[in-house]
Amino acid sequence: MNLQQRNMITSEEIYEDLCSKIENLDYMPGEAISENELCERYDTSRHMIRGAFAMLRQRRLLEVYPQRGSFVSLIDIKYISDIIYMRESIEQEALQLVIESGNVEETCDKMSANLEIQRNNIMDKYPNEDFFRLDREFHAYYLEAAGHGDIMNMMSDSYIHFRRWRNLELRSMPRMDELIKQHEIIIKNLRNKDRLAVRKSLHEHIDTIRLFNSVVEKTKNEYFYKR
Repeated sequence: MNLQQRNMITSEEIYEDLCSKIENLDYMPGEAISENELCERYDTSRHMIRGAFAMLRQRRLLEVYPQRGSFVSLIDIKYISDIIYMRESIEQEALQLVIESGNVEETCDKMSANLEIQRNNIMDKYPNEDFFRLDREFHAYYLEAAGHGDIMNMMSDSYIHFRRWRNLELRSMPRMDELIKQHEIIIKNLRNKDRLAVRKSLHEHIDTIRLFNSVVEKTKNEYFYKR
């Protein structure tokens, strides 16, 4: 049963549903969101919608302007860059710890099995939710091997902003084959215990800010905060 079919819906459930829609670009950056429309969609009161809006504002996903309305927040590329910097720092350290731990072969075998499923999952030029789940598992294997399997959960509140940027980037520049190849290279360099090479390959995989200008050319500059 979906949320619209339920009689008793909470602000938290509306909030989670809107988070998913914003992340997956069902609502584009800068798009207006109508309280009245959502009241009808979820068959609920304005009070419930405003409760969900308050949580979205706290998470920097919604902006409310008096006399104008409520709008999905624009993408802050500087904020995304900071998130990517944190993620890369964590994962770079994890890969070095795996090399030191002696769990390289076991970890690479898990990553390779995951990668084979990724290859079989490519059905079109855009990643789907199954691919993103596999991608999360791929990276989780070496974080877990390094003893830090839960660390990404600590970044979950801010990480939705990265995922929104990732979805926009991959829609504008389909590159599934490139992602698969990058995963292959990471496994190869980790299996060889090549510290410098694995560091470089992870950087090339994670640092998607380098694609910003190309994304802007193919989408709309209005999706991003001006700085």
